[in-house]
Parts: sequence; C-alpha cells; structure tokens
Amino acid sequence: MRLWIALCLCLPLYALELSIQSGKEEGEKFSILHLRDISPFSCKATNDEFGEARRIECYLPASLKQTFSPIDNTYLKVSAVSSSNGYIITVLPKAKMKLIPIPFNLSKDIQTYQADITTTDHWTVVGYKKTFPLLKPSVPPESAINFPVKLSKDSVPYVGGLDLKGNPIKITRVQDVTDYMEMKKAYVAKDYDKVLDLADNTLKSYPKTVFKNELMLYQIRALHEKEEPEKLLEIAKRFLRDYSADPNVAEVLAYTARAYGKIGQSIDADYFFDRLFDEQSDSVFASLGMVYKAEQLEASGEPKKALSFYQKALASSSDVAIASKAAFRLAQMELDGGNTQKAAQYIDKIASANPNYFDEVRENATQMADTFVNRNDPKTATKITEGLLNKTDKKSPDHQVLLKNLGLQLAKAGKRSDALKRFNEYLSTYQYGNYVEEVRHAKDGLFFDEGDQNSTSEIKKYNDLIERYGDDSVGQKALYKKAQLLVKEKKYKEVLDMESDLYRLESTEYPETDGMITKSAIGLEKEYLKAGKCTEAMKLQTMYRIKLLPQWDSLIFDCAIKTTQYDVAKKIVQPHLKSKSVSERQNWLYRMVKTEFELGEYKQAVKGGEELITLLGVEKNPPLNDIYRIMFDSAQRTGDANAMIRQAKAIETAFGTDFKDIERYTQMVSLGLTRKDEAMVQTYGRKVVALQERTKTFTQSPYIEFTLAQSYQNLNKDKDALNILKTLSTKKLTNEKRSRQQYLIGAIAQKMGRTAEAKAAFNASIKADKNSAWGKLAKDALGLF
Repeated sequence: MRLWIALCLCLPLYALELSIQSGKEEGEKFSILHLRDISPFSCKATNDEFGEARRIECYLPASLKQTFSPIDNTYLKVSAVSSSNGYIITVLPKAKMKLIPIPFNLSKDIQTYQADITTTDHWTVVGYKKTFPLLKPSVPPESAINFPVKLSKDSVPYVGGLDLKGNPIKITRVQDVTDYMEMKKAYVAKDYDKVLDLADNTLKSYPKTVFKNELMLYQIRALHEKEEPEKLLEIAKRFLRDYSADPNVAEVLAYTARAYGKIGQSIDADYFFDRLFDEQSDSVFASLGMVYKAEQLEASGEPKKALSFYQKALASSSDVAIASKAAFRLAQMELDGGNTQKAAQYIDKIASANPNYFDEVRENATQMADTFVNRNDPKTATKITEGLLNKTDKKSPDHQVLLKNLGLQLAKAGKRSDALKRFNEYLSTYQYGNYVEEVRHAKDGLFFDEGDQNSTSEIKKYNDLIERYGDDSVGQKALYKKAQLLVKEKKYKEVLDMESDLYRLESTEYPETDGMITKSAIGLEKEYLKAGKCTEAMKLQTMYRIKLLPQWDSLIFDCAIKTTQYDVAKKIVQPHLKSKSVSERQNWLYRMVKTEFELGEYKQAVKGGEELITLLGVEKNPPLNDIYRIMFDSAQRTGDANAMIRQAKAIETAFGTDFKDIERYTQMVSLGLTRKDEAMVQTYGRKVVALQERTKTFTQSPYIEFTLAQSYQNLNKDKDALNILKTLSTKKLTNEKRSRQQYLIGAIAQKMGRTAEAKAAFNASIKADKNSAWGKLAKDALGLF
C-alpha cells in the first residue's frame, strides 16, 4: 500500500523552487525534497564509510535576494546560506537519504537513458528510515549496453498531487496565484494602488489562500510607501497577531512603529521600536527602525537624541541603503549645526559606497551641494553633484544645470583638468545652452589668473596645458617647464613621477632632462634619509646608482641595517676604519661589530670588539660602552666562559647595576651552576634579586630564588635559603611552583628543628598542588612526624 501526501511545503525563491512531500509505502514513511531552478545547477552527496549519504550540498552560482527559513521534518533538515560565491543549500539526514537527479521531463522528452550527470535543473532528495522506497535499483552487468528507452512522441499522462486516499487533488482555481504574481510585479513597478487593489480582491475572493501572509505584507509595504499610517496599522496588527513567526516580522515592526509615530502616538511607537530592537536586533530593519526612531525624535524636538540614533543606525547597519539614509540625515544635522567638516565626512561615506542615493533625495542633495560651495568646501559639493549627474537623463533640463555646476565646483576645488573636461563636455553637448557664456568664462579662468604668478599657479597652468594638448609641442614644452619649476621648488618626487614622460622628450631640444632626473633622485634620497624612510632611500640608491658624499654614510649605514642590506653596510664601514681620527674609527668600528653580531658572526664581532676596547682605552667615548654588552653576548653565544666573566665585570664598571643587564646576570648564575662555583651563583643571584626588587619587575622569578636557595643550602646557609624562599610568598606563582616553594621551606625548617613551621609548609605544599611531585613529597614528609 502506498500513501502519498503532496505539496506539504512549497517555497519559491525567485527562479529557485523548493518543495517537500511526504508519503508511506508498505507501512514505512518517507519524504521527498524537490529542488528546481530555471538553469542547471550541481548537487553533491558526501558518503560515509558504509556508502550512506551523510550530507548533500547544492550550489547555485548567483546569490538570491530572498532566503527561506530552515526546513526540519521527520527525515530531512534543510538549510541555506548566501555568500559572495553564490547560494548553497545543505541537506542533512535524520535517518537515511539518497540524492537522485531528474534530467528528463517525461511529459516532454521522447527518450530517457541512465546518465551519470553532475548538473541538472531538477534534483530530488529522498529521506527514509530503513528501506529505500519507490524504486528497486538493480546493478546492470559491466558488459551490458546502455540503450535509450524509446517513448512515444505523445506526452505521457501526468497525475498531480494525491490526497490521503490516493485520489488526484482537483485544483479548481489558480487565480490567487496569478493575482499574487501580478501584485508583486506591480510593487516592483511602484504602482502601489494596483498592489492594494489586487491584494484586497485576492483576499476577498480566496480567504483561505496560502499567500495570505504575503498579500498582507505587500499591503503593509504599499501603505508604507503611500504614507497612509492609519490603514497600515489596521493590517499590521492582524499580521503581527496571526503571523508572529513570519520571517518578515522585523520589517512589519519597523513600519508599525513609524506609523504610530506619524499619527502622534509616541508611546505605542516606542513599544514597537523596543520590540524591534530587542527581538529582531540582527535584522537590517532594526537599523532602519533606528532611522525612524531618530525621525520621530527630531519631530518631537529632541535633536541630540535623534543624532544618537542616526549614528547607531550608521554604525550597525550592513545595508548600504539604510546606512546612506542615516549618513545623509547626519550630514544635514551637522550642516545645520555649523560643523561643515563633520558633515563632509558623512557625505564622503555615501559618495564612496552608494553615490546613487543622492538621486533618491535629489532636492535636498542639490541644496546641500550649494551649501558646501558657500562654505568653501567645493570638493564635497562635487561628490554630490557628480552622483546626481550620473543618474540624470541628458534630455532632462536638470542635466544641463548639474553639468555646469559640477564644472564650476571642480574649478573651485582646484581640480582644473576635471573642470576643463566638464566644461568641454557642456560646450559640446549644449552649443546653445543657457549657460554657455558662464561656462566659457569659467573655462578661460582655468588658464589665466590675473595677478597670481606664484609657483603653485604656474604648476597648475602647466598641468592644464599638458592635459589639454597632450604630446604635441605645446604639451611637451609645458611638461619640460613644469619639471624645471619642480626641481627649483625641490619637489623631487613629483619630478620622478614624471620620469617616463620626460624621457620621451627630444634630448637636443630639452637638454636638461637627464640632469633634472638625476638631481631629483639625489635630492629625494637625501629627504628620505633625513626622514628615516629607509626602504624608499635604499630603493632609490639602487635604482639610480647614487653615490653621496661621505657625510651621508652614517644615515645610509643605518638604513642599510634597517633594510637588512648587510653587505652594503659593511662596504660603507670599510673606508672609515682607516681614518686618522680615533673618534671616527671608534664609531665605525662599533657599527661594524654590531653588524657582525646581528649576522651571527660572533668571532669576527669579538675580534673587532677587542680592537674597539683598546681604542676606548686611548680615548674615552662613553656612548660606545655598549660594546661590553655586545662582547658579553658574543662570548655567551660562543661558550667562552672566561670572556663572559671578564665582560660581566666590565659591564658593571661601565653601567653599574642596570636592569638592562638582568638577563646577563642570570646567565652568570647559570654559568656558576655549570662550574659549581657557589660564590658566582650567590654573587650574581643576589644582584638579580636586588634588581628585581628595585624595579618591581620579577622576570627571573622563581628560577633565581630556587637556584639561590639551593646554593645557600649547599653551603649550609639554611637561614639564608629559608629567607630567600619566603620572598616568593608575595609573588604570583603557578600551583606547581607554589607547591615546590612550600615544600622546600618545610624541608629546611624541618632540618633547622622548626617542626611547627615545617608541618605548616608541607600542608601548604599539598594544598597548592597535591598531584605535583612536590605535593606528594610533602605528604610523605608529614608521615615522618
């Protein structure tokens, strides 16, 4: 016996359609998920080690504007996610499932055959418990031939959905579907009266239509666009009551709250705003609601609170349209408050992310552009005007005005080439336009500034000529003159930016070209060296093979080291090591030693360091005393214990007891342990402890305290060992280290006959970490009492 329940769920997603059906065969239930699209797409099943499908993923190349809520029935769990790469539908089984492609339409195709396909416009997923229903698959022998199955040319009879008794379902009306689709088209076309008429008629004619919630939603949307809040509220209340789980609740809440605000019922509006913000905080309509809330606050005379909500909407919204709406209103408020610079920042956000928005608020945007011009910010005005111009038909009267305004604004903003382009566009498009004389006058002003002969205006003039005349004789001469002026003004980078264009000039007619480029490269490298821009400086030196005077060697050396060009650094050092000046030799020898140390060339570093120390004995140079530290570190890395001891004393002589050397003193403690030199261990251990206490920085604890305590014990200085261990009581330790400290205190106290103190310490060790080796030793020690 086979029982079939058709059309349990149908979710159209524009071109994509999902439907899920349930049935029963021989007492066992099953589900069938259909996925259809107008274009072929791929589905792939991932099987487990037993060959059972554990996951199915279907990939559609284009993201969908509308998503669906997850499907979760007895056998299948369906979810989807939209990404930049497309739309992915994931199906997971609750028992078993099988993916089956449907490459043929039996009512249209005249033949079928078994095909191993990867894409089709129709896929099915069958979910079942134990036995696969409907089909009894058989495996053909490998030697079999796959002949197509010939069908008659006539269409195969088709039976639609069946009722619970297995009889065909008689669908006597489909007009509600037609009206629903017509209504959606009308909404896209912004024919909101038609939307309302179609929705009303459909709901009256088919009160049980499956599209009831969608019809009501489009009624609410249309009334929202028509600014009819009272009618909107009548429908929205029923929608929120009857369809509280609908995915579009956030949108309805936003429109409802705004509608209440429009009719002056702010308490009711706040209730729905609170619901929107609390229950639907992840929806884009929560951000839109913040805009509506801000508008309500503005209308009620609370601009500061309104400003806060606009800012929250801008910061939280992932929807560019909502963010643009908030940013534009913020710009208006900042302009009203006299803060032109802040307003410009908001306009920049819109211009970079959604310039088409200016067209949606065309009248206000035009007024705002004029305001920016009047407040000496034509640059921001150009962004608004350009956005408007791009959305204006050339046949519109507005196009002529906007094109003229944009040219004037660009000129005022100092963008002469862009202004010239717009002026030329106007004169060629509107030969007899209303603003021809104004545009020509403005265009001429780009080239002739009376009484203004400074270098900045000259550069701008040359730029305009280059843009206007290109590679002809006038343009080339303007380029050459511009380069000469830039060199004179020491704007070397701008000259090098023109390098490729300058090299195209005829050398006989423009003989100074190579010299200007070389002079600019040298001048720019010196600027980079002074500013510490080492990467740029070294790149220039390599590119142009620049050789500077020795007075620049110090800066070049530093840059070579910073950019790890050690070979270059060494070449710079070599000539200075032969200098007759002891001070100069000292400084460059120090640089060489430091470079060799950084390269890991410790033996060479030691050799050079010994020579430098000899020179320091001849002529003191305190800034170079750091050589003793380098020598110590080199000795430590080469394992030269005697040199370590010698340089440690030199460091103390040069710097006293300095925290910079705490690591080196700790290394001396380690050396003492290696040599079993208790005096060395205690001498440098005490220095480390003293440095830590003085700076309240305990980087070497508890290692140094444990080591020093052990050294004291080795010499039977139990009291000193106990005291140093107790200093750890005020320091933060891990449980294991705390357990160790307390055990050692207990062991020494026990040795000194302080039974009570020993027991307390052993108990503290166990409490700190009973599972550590020290905790276990402490437990054993307590058993001895």
